[in-house]
Amino acid sequence: MNFSQVKKQFSDKLSICLSVCCILHCIALPFLILLIPSVASFWINDESVHIVLVMLAVPISLFAMGISLRKHHNYKCIALAGIGLALLVLAIFMHDIGFGGEHANLEHGNDEHGNEKHSDREHGHEEHGGLGETLETIFTVLGGLILLSAHFLNIRLTNKAT
Repeated sequence: MNFSQVKKQFSDKLSICLSVCCILHCIALPFLILLIPSVASFWINDESVHIVLVMLAVPISLFAMGISLRKHHNYKCIALAGIGLALLVLAIFMHDIGFGGEHANLEHGNDEHGNEKHSDREHGHEEHGGLGETLETIFTVLGGLILLSAHFLNIRLTNKAT
C-alpha cells in the first residue's frame, strides 16, 4: 500500500468517524443526559454540533468518493454517499418541525387575564421534541448508516481495484 492509498483511505475513514459521531450525538447523547443530567449543559448538547459535523462530512466524503471513483469506476458508493449526505443535511432542518403549540414561544407582555408572559427563548428554554426531533433522529441515523456503508464499500472497491 503506497502513500496515495493511505491518504485516500484516510478520507474514507475520517468520513466514517464523522458519520459515527453524528449517530452517537443523536442517539447516545439523550441517554447520557438521562444518566448524567449535567451533560445537558455541555457544548456537545448544542444543535450546532450536528451542523458542524455535517459541514465537515460533506466535503470530506465528496473528496474521498471523487478520488476513489477514478480507480474503481463504480458509482454505487457515490450514489449511497449522496443519499446519506442528503439525509444528514435534511436532518438539520427537521429539528424545528412541529404541530400546533409544540414549539410555542410566549411573547412578552400580559395575557388576557393580566398575567405576565415571558418568552421561552429568552430564558434558554426553547422547546424541542415531538415530531421534529423524532424526524431529525431518524434522518441522522439513516443518513449516517448509509454514508458509513458507502465509505466501507468505497474502501473495499478501491482495495480491489489496486
